[in-house]
Amino acid sequence: MKNILRVSLICISACIALSQTSCQREAKVQKLRFVSWNIEHLAENNGEGCVPRQEEDYIRLRDFAQSLEGDIISLQEVESEKAIARVFPKSEWNIVLSDRPQSSSYECRGNGQQSTQQRVALAIRKGIAFEKPGNFKALALDRTGLRYGVVVRLTGTPDTIDVMAVHLKSGCFVPDYSTSERKACEVLEQQVPLLDQWGEDRIKNKQSFVIMGDFNNRLTNEGNKFWEVLTEMDGDSINLKNSMQKLDGCHPRYPLPIDHILMDPLVSKYQVEGSQKVHYFPSSSATMTEEEMLSDHCPISVVLDFH
Repeated sequence: MKNILRVSLICISACIALSQTSCQREAKVQKLRFVSWNIEHLAENNGEGCVPRQEEDYIRLRDFAQSLEGDIISLQEVESEKAIARVFPKSEWNIVLSDRPQSSSYECRGNGQQSTQQRVALAIRKGIAFEKPGNFKALALDRTGLRYGVVVRLTGTPDTIDVMAVHLKSGCFVPDYSTSERKACEVLEQQVPLLDQWGEDRIKNKQSFVIMGDFNNRLTNEGNKFWEVLTEMDGDSINLKNSMQKLDGCHPRYPLPIDHILMDPLVSKYQVEGSQKVHYFPSSSATMTEEEMLSDHCPISVVLDFH
């Protein structure tokens, strides 16, 4: 009921699906909660992959997902639409999954099983109007195993908003990736300008955007090179907002956030002050233990109000 109230349908008209375009009902919304969640090796089937879950685990994930009261949800480490639908039922959600080709499986650490696919997706609550421009394949650098970005355009908001879900290369957590000889940092150094250019192109065209997901980098740290690149264009500063700017992550051992929701200057004006949040698994309590975590990342969220 709360989500029905949040997504207020002010005007409805039919849309015609074109090739490579997924159309939903044209609908104006009043508020949207944007959520990002690395759900950790979400598999289609019970007992498979690096996190072999059973039926009760999927039920717990589904119940927790409902409690988020999200509207636009960026997901990382998902095997397929079928896997996502076990947590976000298709009766309530439209699922936009990366079309990245199958990558080779590997032996999981700890249990010796074979890994499932790690794709990126967006789950969009039904009734929210969007078009599907497609994937941002450039982030994969034409390398097996790297993830595509997934992009949709929200059309039921006062300004259309391009939303991209990302999962960048892991293993480079230093403040300045350009000073490291680690292979992960060399990969991230190639991904950063691609993501930066995607945002700059939209700023120049006055196109609103949100980028959210697992950046695998501590953007909120002082002197972070990645953040410096994103917030500069042609010698001038860009007023990007990061939902995690004043928040810590949830993991008991890794409190510095690597999941972020970035909003361009046009979108930022709609952000509800104080709505940014980290969703702990048992409750809102910061006393959560690793054993209580349903995945190794907690969801993060922020609310935009279009009144």
